[in-house]
Amino acid sequence: MQSWNHFATYALVKSRFGPAQEALTRKCTLSVNDRKGFSSYHYAELVRLTKTFESRYMKNVRTILDMHTQDGTRLRQAFERYIVKSGAHTIGAVQSLHALPDIFAHAIYFATGQNLLANALPDHDIKLPKVVAALKKSPSFNSLAKPLADVQSGEGWKHLAAVCNMSKHRSVVRAALNEDWTGSRENMRQLQVESFEHNSHSFPAMSVKDLLEPEYYRLMNSIVSIGNNLNSTLRENAA
Repeated sequence: MQSWNHFATYALVKSRFGPAQEALTRKCTLSVNDRKGFSSYHYAELVRLTKTFESRYMKNVRTILDMHTQDGTRLRQAFERYIVKSGAHTIGAVQSLHALPDIFAHAIYFATGQNLLANALPDHDIKLPKVVAALKKSPSFNSLAKPLADVQSGEGWKHLAAVCNMSKHRSVVRAALNEDWTGSRENMRQLQVESFEHNSHSFPAMSVKDLLEPEYYRLMNSIVSIGNNLNSTLRENAA
Protein backbone atom coordinates (compact mmCIF):
# COMPACT_ATOMS: atom_id res chain seq x y z
CA MET A 1 0.00 0.00 0.00
CA GLN A 2 1.30 3.48 -0.87
CA SER A 3 1.92 6.04 1.87
CA TRP A 4 0.71 9.52 2.71
CA ASN A 5 3.32 11.95 4.06
CA HIS A 6 1.52 13.42 7.06
CA PHE A 7 4.49 15.60 8.01
CA ALA A 8 4.40 17.27 4.61
CA THR A 9 0.70 17.94 5.20
CA TYR A 10 1.40 19.54 8.58
CA ALA A 11 4.12 21.76 7.15
CA LEU A 12 1.94 22.87 4.24
CA VAL A 13 -1.05 23.60 6.47
CA LYS A 14 1.12 25.53 8.94
CA SER A 15 2.65 27.57 6.15
CA ARG A 16 -0.68 28.53 4.65
CA PHE A 17 -3.03 28.72 7.65
CA GLY A 18 -0.83 28.92 10.76
CA PRO A 19 0.11 26.68 13.72
CA ALA A 20 -3.39 26.50 15.24
CA GLN A 21 -4.76 25.06 12.02
CA GLU A 22 -1.88 22.62 11.83
CA ALA A 23 -2.69 21.42 15.37
CA LEU A 24 -6.33 20.78 14.45
CA THR A 25 -5.30 18.85 11.35
CA ARG A 26 -2.67 16.84 13.21
CA LYS A 27 -5.13 15.66 15.89
CA CYS A 28 -7.53 14.41 13.24
CA THR A 29 -4.92 12.58 11.18
CA LEU A 30 -3.56 10.95 14.33
CA SER A 31 -7.10 9.83 15.15
CA VAL A 32 -7.44 8.35 11.66
CA ASN A 33 -4.35 6.27 12.43
CA ASP A 34 -5.78 5.35 15.84
CA ARG A 35 -9.02 4.08 14.34
CA LYS A 36 -7.09 2.16 11.71
CA GLY A 37 -5.04 0.53 14.48
CA PHE A 38 -8.13 -0.22 16.57
CA SER A 39 -9.87 -1.97 13.69
CA SER A 40 -6.74 -3.99 12.89
CA TYR A 41 -6.38 -5.01 16.54
CA HIS A 42 -10.00 -6.16 16.83
CA TYR A 43 -9.77 -8.14 13.62
CA ALA A 44 -6.46 -9.78 14.60
CA GLU A 45 -7.98 -10.79 17.95
CA LEU A 46 -10.98 -12.19 16.12
CA VAL A 47 -8.76 -14.37 13.93
CA ARG A 48 -6.72 -15.49 16.95
CA LEU A 49 -9.81 -16.38 19.00
CA THR A 50 -11.28 -18.39 16.14
CA LYS A 51 -8.09 -20.37 15.55
CA THR A 52 -7.73 -21.05 19.28
CA PHE A 53 -11.34 -22.19 19.63
CA GLU A 54 -11.06 -24.49 16.60
CA SER A 55 -7.81 -26.11 17.77
CA ARG A 56 -8.80 -26.42 21.42
CA TYR A 57 -12.45 -27.41 21.26
CA MET A 58 -13.40 -28.55 17.76
CA LYS A 59 -10.74 -31.18 16.98
CA ASN A 60 -12.87 -34.10 18.15
CA VAL A 61 -16.25 -32.52 17.39
CA ARG A 62 -17.72 -32.99 13.92
CA THR A 63 -20.32 -30.22 14.20
CA ILE A 64 -21.45 -27.62 16.71
CA LEU A 65 -24.47 -29.81 17.43
CA ASP A 66 -22.16 -32.46 18.90
CA MET A 67 -21.34 -30.02 21.69
CA HIS A 68 -24.68 -30.96 23.22
CA THR A 69 -23.70 -34.63 23.51
CA GLN A 70 -19.94 -34.72 24.13
CA ASP A 71 -19.13 -33.19 27.53
CA GLY A 72 -21.84 -30.69 26.65
CA THR A 73 -21.51 -28.27 29.55
CA ARG A 74 -17.79 -27.64 29.11
CA LEU A 75 -18.01 -27.26 25.34
CA ARG A 76 -21.11 -25.08 25.41
CA GLN A 77 -19.53 -22.74 27.94
CA ALA A 78 -16.40 -22.47 25.81
CA PHE A 79 -18.56 -21.82 22.75
CA GLU A 80 -20.57 -19.14 24.53
CA ARG A 81 -17.39 -17.38 25.69
CA TYR A 82 -16.04 -17.48 22.14
CA ILE A 83 -19.25 -16.01 20.68
CA VAL A 84 -19.31 -13.16 23.22
CA LYS A 85 -15.64 -12.28 22.63
CA SER A 86 -15.82 -12.62 18.85
CA GLY A 87 -19.00 -10.55 18.78
CA ALA A 88 -17.33 -7.80 20.79
CA HIS A 89 -14.33 -7.72 18.47
CA THR A 90 -16.54 -7.80 15.38
CA ILE A 91 -18.56 -4.77 16.50
CA GLY A 92 -15.37 -3.03 17.68
CA ALA A 93 -13.75 -3.45 14.27
CA VAL A 94 -16.92 -2.36 12.47
CA GLN A 95 -17.31 0.74 14.62
CA SER A 96 -13.71 1.85 14.11
CA LEU A 97 -13.97 1.46 10.33
CA HIS A 98 -17.32 3.25 10.29
CA ALA A 99 -15.83 6.19 12.23
CA LEU A 100 -12.98 6.70 9.76
CA PRO A 101 -14.75 8.73 7.02
CA ASP A 102 -16.07 11.44 9.34
CA ILE A 103 -12.77 11.74 11.22
CA PHE A 104 -10.91 11.92 7.92
CA ALA A 105 -13.40 14.52 6.67
CA HIS A 106 -12.51 16.66 9.71
CA ALA A 107 -8.83 16.38 8.75
CA ILE A 108 -9.58 17.57 5.21
CA TYR A 109 -11.87 20.32 6.48
CA PHE A 110 -9.19 21.77 8.75
CA ALA A 111 -6.30 21.16 6.34
CA THR A 112 -8.09 23.20 3.67
CA GLY A 113 -9.02 26.01 6.10
CA GLN A 114 -12.77 25.63 5.64
CA ASN A 115 -13.39 26.43 9.32
CA LEU A 116 -11.74 29.85 8.83
CA LEU A 117 -14.35 30.99 6.32
CA ALA A 118 -17.31 33.22 7.14
CA ASN A 119 -19.75 30.41 6.32
CA ALA A 120 -17.89 27.76 8.36
CA LEU A 121 -19.90 24.80 9.60
CA PRO A 122 -20.81 24.51 13.28
CA ASP A 123 -18.69 21.84 14.94
CA HIS A 124 -21.59 19.37 15.20
CA ASP A 125 -22.19 19.62 11.43
CA ILE A 126 -18.66 18.71 10.33
CA LYS A 127 -19.50 15.38 8.71
CA LEU A 128 -18.38 13.93 5.43
CA PRO A 129 -21.39 14.94 3.27
CA LYS A 130 -21.30 18.54 4.48
CA VAL A 131 -17.53 18.74 4.11
CA VAL A 132 -17.96 17.52 0.53
CA ALA A 133 -20.55 20.25 -0.08
CA ALA A 134 -18.20 22.88 1.35
CA LEU A 135 -15.30 21.70 -0.81
CA LYS A 136 -17.43 21.86 -3.96
CA LYS A 137 -17.76 25.60 -3.37
CA SER A 138 -14.01 26.09 -2.87
CA PRO A 139 -12.10 27.26 -5.98
CA SER A 140 -8.84 25.99 -4.49
CA PHE A 141 -9.95 22.61 -3.13
CA ASN A 142 -13.02 21.50 -5.10
CA SER A 143 -11.00 18.70 -6.73
CA LEU A 144 -11.05 16.89 -3.37
CA ALA A 145 -14.85 16.82 -3.16
CA LYS A 146 -15.67 13.82 -5.34
CA PRO A 147 -12.90 11.51 -4.01
CA LEU A 148 -13.99 12.35 -0.47
CA ALA A 149 -17.65 11.65 -1.30
CA ASP A 150 -16.64 8.29 -2.76
CA VAL A 151 -15.19 7.21 0.58
CA GLN A 152 -18.74 6.36 1.68
CA SER A 153 -19.73 4.40 -1.40
CA GLY A 154 -20.28 0.83 -2.52
CA GLU A 155 -22.34 -2.10 -1.33
CA GLY A 156 -19.68 -3.15 1.14
CA TRP A 157 -19.84 0.21 2.87
CA LYS A 158 -23.65 0.13 3.04
CA HIS A 159 -23.61 -3.25 4.75
CA LEU A 160 -20.89 -2.25 7.21
CA ALA A 161 -22.63 1.05 8.02
CA ALA A 162 -25.92 -0.76 8.57
CA VAL A 163 -24.28 -3.22 10.98
CA CYS A 164 -22.76 -0.31 12.91
CA ASN A 165 -25.90 1.83 13.07
CA MET A 166 -28.24 -1.07 13.84
CA SER A 167 -25.95 -2.25 16.65
CA LYS A 168 -25.55 1.27 18.03
CA HIS A 169 -29.12 2.48 17.91
CA ARG A 170 -31.47 -0.51 17.96
CA SER A 171 -30.15 -4.02 18.53
CA VAL A 172 -26.76 -5.66 18.21
CA VAL A 173 -26.15 -7.52 14.97
CA ARG A 174 -24.81 -10.71 16.47
CA ALA A 175 -21.91 -12.82 15.36
CA ALA A 176 -22.65 -16.51 14.78
CA LEU A 177 -20.53 -19.53 13.88
CA ASN A 178 -22.08 -20.88 10.69
CA GLU A 179 -21.56 -24.44 9.44
CA ASP A 180 -21.85 -25.50 5.81
CA TRP A 181 -22.91 -29.13 5.61
CA THR A 182 -23.10 -29.17 1.79
CA GLY A 183 -19.35 -29.24 1.22
CA SER A 184 -19.58 -26.31 -1.21
CA ARG A 185 -17.52 -23.96 0.95
CA GLU A 186 -13.77 -24.19 1.51
CA ASN A 187 -14.11 -23.94 5.29
CA MET A 188 -16.95 -25.81 6.93
CA ARG A 189 -17.22 -23.29 9.77
CA GLN A 190 -17.32 -19.55 9.22
CA LEU A 191 -17.90 -16.66 11.62
CA GLN A 192 -20.71 -14.51 10.25
CA VAL A 193 -22.79 -11.49 11.15
CA GLU A 194 -26.45 -12.48 11.15
CA SER A 195 -29.01 -11.29 8.61
CA PHE A 196 -31.09 -8.25 9.59
CA GLU A 197 -33.25 -5.42 8.30
CA HIS A 198 -32.34 -1.75 8.65
CA ASN A 199 -34.22 1.26 7.26
CA SER A 200 -36.42 -0.99 5.09
CA HIS A 201 -33.40 -2.74 3.54
CA SER A 202 -32.59 -6.42 4.02
CA PHE A 203 -28.98 -7.42 4.66
CA PRO A 204 -28.04 -11.09 4.34
CA ALA A 205 -25.78 -12.99 6.70
CA MET A 206 -22.16 -12.41 5.70
CA SER A 207 -18.81 -13.72 6.84
CA VAL A 208 -17.04 -11.28 9.13
CA LYS A 209 -13.96 -11.54 6.92
CA ASP A 210 -15.91 -10.53 3.80
CA LEU A 211 -17.56 -7.68 5.69
CA LEU A 212 -14.35 -6.21 7.09
CA GLU A 213 -11.39 -6.93 4.84
CA PRO A 214 -12.55 -5.36 1.54
CA GLU A 215 -13.78 -2.20 3.27
CA TYR A 216 -10.62 -1.90 5.33
CA TYR A 217 -8.37 -1.95 2.26
CA ARG A 218 -10.71 0.25 0.23
CA LEU A 219 -10.82 2.87 2.99
CA MET A 220 -7.06 2.81 3.55
CA ASN A 221 -6.33 3.23 -0.16
CA SER A 222 -8.89 6.02 -0.50
CA ILE A 223 -7.52 7.92 2.49
CA VAL A 224 -3.93 7.67 1.27
CA SER A 225 -4.90 8.75 -2.26
CA ILE A 226 -6.87 11.76 -1.01
CA GLY A 227 -4.10 12.65 1.44
CA ASN A 228 -1.57 12.75 -1.38
CA ASN A 229 -3.96 14.82 -3.52
CA LEU A 230 -4.38 17.18 -0.57
CA ASN A 231 -0.63 17.70 -0.36
CA SER A 232 -0.40 18.37 -4.09
CA THR A 233 -3.27 20.83 -3.96
CA LEU A 234 -1.80 22.67 -0.97
CA ARG A 235 1.52 22.98 -2.81
CA GLU A 236 -0.15 24.29 -5.96
CA ASN A 237 -2.11 26.89 -4.00
CA ALA A 238 0.98 27.96 -2.06
CA ALA A 239 2.83 28.90 -5.26
